[in-house]
Amino acid sequence: MTRTTIGNAVGNAPLGGQARMPVLVVDDFHNMRSTLRQMLLTAGYEDIDMAVDGEDAVDKMQRRRYEIVLCDYNLGEGLDGQQVLDVVRERRLIDLSTLFIMVTAETTSDMVMGAVESMPDGYLSKPFSKDLLAVRLARGLRRKQALKHLDPFLRLGDLEGAIREAGRMLRDGEGRVADLLRLRALWAWNTGDLSLAREAATASWEDSRPAWAGVLLADLDAQAGDAEAAEAGYREVMRETPQFMPAHDHLARLLERQGHGPEAMEVLRIAAERSPKSLARQRFLGELALVHGDAELALQAWRRAIRIARQMGQSHPADAAGRIAALIASGASRNARQAIRDLDRDFASHPERAWYSVLARLRLAAGGASDERDSALRELEALPDEAMPEPVRKPLQRVLEALGVQS
Repeated sequence: MTRTTIGNAVGNAPLGGQARMPVLVVDDFHNMRSTLRQMLLTAGYEDIDMAVDGEDAVDKMQRRRYEIVLCDYNLGEGLDGQQVLDVVRERRLIDLSTLFIMVTAETTSDMVMGAVESMPDGYLSKPFSKDLLAVRLARGLRRKQALKHLDPFLRLGDLEGAIREAGRMLRDGEGRVADLLRLRALWAWNTGDLSLAREAATASWEDSRPAWAGVLLADLDAQAGDAEAAEAGYREVMRETPQFMPAHDHLARLLERQGHGPEAMEVLRIAAERSPKSLARQRFLGELALVHGDAELALQAWRRAIRIARQMGQSHPADAAGRIAALIASGASRNARQAIRDLDRDFASHPERAWYSVLARLRLAAGGASDERDSALRELEALPDEAMPEPVRKPLQRVLEALGVQS
């Protein structure tokens, strides 16, 4: 048996024991849920749960571990399929060995680029047959089930143990080499073992030049202080795999740190247009656009960020404050005043609301609304400095300097 994969001898047939594998079907249409259920039963899968939307799917994955998730991309209001995958990964609600397949009839660029970024384990384009579903599940399971040895380590947060086990699997010829090298490289980076991270990423890059390996090698160059090599590495990945958006994001961060803010903003603007559903990207773009005087771009980015955060249940007063700053910069002071009232109402119970509210009011004062200055400064004086959120410090210092107030 080769090291490339396990189980090749069984062809495309499902793995044994699939009847006992818990499966979650996520679709907002009853007929499609019923159709998928019948297809799965025909293929030999018997333990099947249903979720009617993204929030229901996350709730079910909080209560049970599934080995297969079939998730429609378009789930109506709330979370879409990409966001479901992002959320459950972030909360560690699915295992490394879980097979997550995106089901979609959409071909819009937003969906395609978003799916590329989230990297599910496979895609199924509607319509498809029960035979195609069975084949795709069997193939996916052979790849993913090989990673079951690593799940216990990850559930305990033991990345060092996972790295050692992945190394053993490589030596013993278990699992796909490409998967194990990627995991070892990323885990080594997260644990600070930069030598191992470079070794594994280099092996992958020299073998098949996957985009993740090129970006990680550029990250390692940046970490080592070689900004020139890092920039060249990011740009090489962008040329070879332009749809891999992390290369754009990391290049923008590097350019910003080097003092090339407008260039960083342009790189990020292009990335956000190609793949607009990343919350982190929209927030970063909003910040850069504000700093570099592009109020229209900042307003667009913060509006998108607020919408995405609301869908994902991650709304934060910082996003509202960013939008308010963009409104002020664009000369829409009246709209900014209303937005401040909305911030105070929508985040009344949020522990950081007061900081972002006073920052917004001081920005309004610096923009010419002198009636806000004194009351906002009094409110700031009453807030405990030790409780100030870190993201507030620099913008607060800048606005106080603009007002001629010593911080």
